[in-house]
Amino acid sequence: MWYCTFLFVYNYFISLTISKQIPLIGLFTQDKYDTNYSASTIIEYAVNRLRTIETIQTELDIQHDEQDIPCDMAIGTKMVFDMLHRKPRPLAIFSGSCHTVASAIAETAGIFDMTIIIYSETSSLFTAREKYPSLIRTVPGDSQHNIARKLLLRKYNWRRFGILYQYERQYTMVIDNNMSDALAPVTRFNDLLQDESDWENALSRGISFNDLDETQGNRTRNSLKDAFDELRKNNIRIILGNFNSTMAVRIFCEAFRYNLYGSRFQWIIVGYYEPKWWLNNPGPCNTSEILHALNGTLQTRVAKLGYNTRKRTMADLTLDQFKFDLTTFKSTNYFVGYAFDAILTLTSAFEKLNSCPNEFHIDSIWHQSCWRHELIDIIKNIDIEGVTGRIRFNNGDRIGEIVIEQILVYHSHKSTNVDIAKLFVAIPTNQSKYILLPAGNERNITWHGHGPPNDRIKRIERNQRISVLTYTIIASISGFGIFLAIGFFVFNIIFRTHRFIRMSSPQINNLIIAGCILSYTSVLLMGIDSTLLGERNSESAMNFICAARVWTLSIGFTISFGAIFSKTWRVHTIFTTVNASKRAIKDYRLFIFVGILFALDFIVLTSWQIIDPLKIFRHTSQIQTKDEDIVILWSYEECLSKRRSIWMTIQSIYKGVLMVVGSRFAWATRNVHINALNDSTYVGMSLYNVVLLSITTAVVGYFLRDQHERSYILTSIFILLCVTITLCLVFVPKVLEVAKDPSSSAKPQRAVLLKPKAKLSDDQGHEKEKPILSNAQEHDKEKLLIQIKGLTNQNEILRLNAKKCDELITKLLSAITDTHDKPYQYEIIMPLSTNIIDETMHTRESDWLLDDENQLRK
Repeated sequence: MWYCTFLFVYNYFISLTISKQIPLIGLFTQDKYDTNYSASTIIEYAVNRLRTIETIQTELDIQHDEQDIPCDMAIGTKMVFDMLHRKPRPLAIFSGSCHTVASAIAETAGIFDMTIIIYSETSSLFTAREKYPSLIRTVPGDSQHNIARKLLLRKYNWRRFGILYQYERQYTMVIDNNMSDALAPVTRFNDLLQDESDWENALSRGISFNDLDETQGNRTRNSLKDAFDELRKNNIRIILGNFNSTMAVRIFCEAFRYNLYGSRFQWIIVGYYEPKWWLNNPGPCNTSEILHALNGTLQTRVAKLGYNTRKRTMADLTLDQFKFDLTTFKSTNYFVGYAFDAILTLTSAFEKLNSCPNEFHIDSIWHQSCWRHELIDIIKNIDIEGVTGRIRFNNGDRIGEIVIEQILVYHSHKSTNVDIAKLFVAIPTNQSKYILLPAGNERNITWHGHGPPNDRIKRIERNQRISVLTYTIIASISGFGIFLAIGFFVFNIIFRTHRFIRMSSPQINNLIIAGCILSYTSVLLMGIDSTLLGERNSESAMNFICAARVWTLSIGFTISFGAIFSKTWRVHTIFTTVNASKRAIKDYRLFIFVGILFALDFIVLTSWQIIDPLKIFRHTSQIQTKDEDIVILWSYEECLSKRRSIWMTIQSIYKGVLMVVGSRFAWATRNVHINALNDSTYVGMSLYNVVLLSITTAVVGYFLRDQHERSYILTSIFILLCVTITLCLVFVPKVLEVAKDPSSSAKPQRAVLLKPKAKLSDDQGHEKEKPILSNAQEHDKEKLLIQIKGLTNQNEILRLNAKKCDELITKLLSAITDTHDKPYQYEIIMPLSTNIIDETMHTRESDWLLDDENQLRK
């Protein structure tokens, strides 16, 4: 047994004597968050562990001060220069310092072409190889967080996102000389997504610390307000953050103000390594408000220790053993594991440089490339196992594990607790790709809602088409209307010689029928869309249909309404002017009037078609559902032109004037009843019908233009009602009259103007009873009988005069409808006063009827 002990000790000392001691510079800054931590502790622990490995012949001699230096760039740079002149001269620099010191000494090492290995700086600033050519980092850089972010976005199908980044050097570092205007965090992440086409970076917005200075014109609120206004405007739900902890406090304060947190939003930020960083709150919000907005935020950080706990490191140490040993250090420094792995990396690299001379007391050795360029090349190709996972490098940057955590805030009556829950770990594979694995603690993401938020408002696209059933029903009604109009046309042709039809200007009635048929056709055209025509050549066909809709409806209205208007005008002209000398108003004058309206319509429509033709366009209307994350997008087709409103206004003006004047004529002749010209009443009613329904159709079409099918249904109903009622008012009385008198043998009736009869009433509105003569009035009976006889004679005279008026009216009507008769002068001798009967007792017969009573006997 003594022999075995002696042999072990002998071999141990022999290994020490033949081991290769490598002189290095050790430069470490104080950890302001962990005063118990000292770099010398982990260095001694790592070196001692490696001494126990018999196969390792290299020992690192790290020259450093007993106490870590302050985070001062000047002090750090001076110490490097001082150590460079020590004997033996160091071959590399081993550092765990703050950002400013690390940047200074890394740049200095590049000047002296010395290898520098850093274990505590994750800033993307150090990826600039032209500035730091000899830098090696055993901790993954911030740019690798983007890989974990991509895996997280893909896991929860978050394809649309926005980025808020801090506009400072380490966050906006230039990637290379060819991309001088590219922002490193943003561009790298976008480049990472180029392999898939369905990613959408909806917003990239930078904010600088200058904008956080409240004394400079309140630039903070303006800058943050603009950024958050854009987030809200673009409806961004998934927000990626690249900023430091100070900026994070202000941003989450603004998120609280804008209510951009909770179940509908998810923040994903680059995590921070300062404990309780949210307490550093110089902003306008209190800590409770910041934690309220921060609750549920996901963050990515480098893994503190490796994922695989079973593998042994180069120091013959498992992860569980390392965790146990850490408890004796009483240190909470986040990068202890990376410091340990840095020593493993350097030891492994120097082990592979056995061919290099080791007379380190000779200065010439320090200048040999064996200890300079070859060392860097070997480190870049190292592949060993460490306590933070597999140690590999990509151009000097560590390929390491990234952990995804969630910040959870728990409120109680007395305190508020913040928990950092580890959820996933992004682990690099052999193919330099990453996979996302559970962190091992079986914890899931805590959602504020029922599940992960949607990355956007879910838009359900639906085509707003006219259903086949709707179009079939309306088309059937329109077809029936067309056949009805054709039936009336045939009736008008067959019975055109019938006296009752001939007196009502059948040719003008045919114009009404033609206009109605065109209006029915326009209803059929309104229901046609591209789905009925098919996708192929549907655009050109729909452009033609757009024009056809306007032409058929406009010309149909002009012809039918123009004919009705002209007939109303003729009745008004004949029966509203007393004792006027007139020429006969024949049908050709009405045709000329309708032709003028048609020509005006034709000019307007032709100009519209040539200058600004109607074309089919697809529009989308948005309807918000009860669910805030779901919106229905209705897509519909509409015929539009650049100046459609102007053309529509032109048509509306002259047709509106026509309807107003026509309404006035119809109202002025409302009491005229001409049974021979049976249109006198019904034509006026038709005119009212057209005016009212046309206005209603225009209003309905305007307010329901976004609801395609509903607009089509209501517009079609009003057009069909208008056209059908007009046809029936004009032709149904004629059909009934012809049915009663097929041979046209009935005696024509004279024209009368009706006036409402006034009842004899007392002051209380009750009808008075007919007075009864008393006995005292018997002596007046004889006188009363004489008066009755006189009235009887006058009644006979009036009857004779009425007969002569009938003959005159018949002759006049024949002259109006007969286009072959020569025009002649005539005079209306019938007075329009309806009080003629009441005034008979005070008017002489010779004034306007017959000379004397004797003519009655003749």
